[in-house]
Amino acid sequence: MEFTRNDLFYTYSWAADGGDNPHYKKYLDRIKVDKTEGYEVLYFCNDFLRDHDKSMTKSDFQRVERILKSEELRNIVYRTDLNYEVNRRWHNFLL
Repeated sequence: MEFTRNDLFYTYSWAADGGDNPHYKKYLDRIKVDKTEGYEVLYFCNDFLRDHDKSMTKSDFQRVERILKSEELRNIVYRTDLNYEVNRRWHNFLL
């Protein structure tokens, strides 16, 4: 099951910013996440649930999103670091 933009908790821009193309995955797109662009957040949240064997529920999907958007992760942009930090905070982050 893939979650869609309608399942996101926060509101995002759905237009690519800074010359970014939402349909083209360049090297930086593979290693960084722009947390202001809805399609990147959507991809990250779905991918995180699958890669970390979390339940595919809307609640868990939004938990990933809320952790991702938390103040503590504000300055973290690298996908590997974000995966680590979201996973590390998973059990301590209550909705």
